[in-house]
Amino acid sequence: MAPSLTETLLALGLGDRVVGITRYCPEVAGAVVVGGYLDPSYETIVSLSPDLVVLMQSHDELHRRLGELGLATLRVDQHDIEGILTSIETIAGRCGVPSRGRELAASLRAELDGVAGRVAGLERPATLVVVGREPGGGRVGGIWVAAADTFYDDVLRVAGGANAAPVTPIRYPELGREGLLAIDPEVIFDVIADGGARAVGIERAAADWDDLRDLRAVAAGRVHVLEDDFVVIPGPRIVNTVRTFAERLHPEVEWGR
Repeated sequence: MAPSLTETLLALGLGDRVVGITRYCPEVAGAVVVGGYLDPSYETIVSLSPDLVVLMQSHDELHRRLGELGLATLRVDQHDIEGILTSIETIAGRCGVPSRGRELAASLRAELDGVAGRVAGLERPATLVVVGREPGGGRVGGIWVAAADTFYDDVLRVAGGANAAPVTPIRYPELGREGLLAIDPEVIFDVIADGGARAVGIERAAADWDDLRDLRAVAAGRVHVLEDDFVVIPGPRIVNTVRTFAERLHPEVEWGR
């Protein structure tokens, strides 16, 4: 019931067992689309007679309704890197392939440790991760950023950055232009992977930031518009996300491939 969960099942070699996916998930041969994250079709889900429905931890209402319908569910928490790795093993265990889960999680952990080792001891740039705005308007207005206790905060930690978002109990607070200027980050990751950047074009999306030339990140040319879908999917491709951040945070490192 989420793209990251479908990607996890595929990475575990379980694609032939997947009978239903959301409209946002990668295509799976023979799988039926059962709606979206917020608007699932319970009738379609029930019609598939699944042995298991895999959910995110935040799927409270879906979990309750499926339980009432007598369907078995598994909820996993993928809001940080450790949660992603744990969820892989949990899903694999529930699906009867625990060794695959352990092997995949260990492989990803080794790659993540490798990135962390490359940036260890380096200066950590003050970085802002923008996760929501209207691109292509010629200026940057209100934005939503990733604060503490989020997937992106964890990615920054491993990739060698320091989260410049304000300290707040809200995971994704909104900032106006004044708040952005007050923070004045050294690096900005502008995450527009929901089709927004493709609709207006990467160059136009990036040009919005020219209106804020007083920001250190803009003046230094360190605003990075990210459109790759894996950047917003906290699943097995977490290494791609961490590596993407690390290479831009630390261009002084010889990354290679």
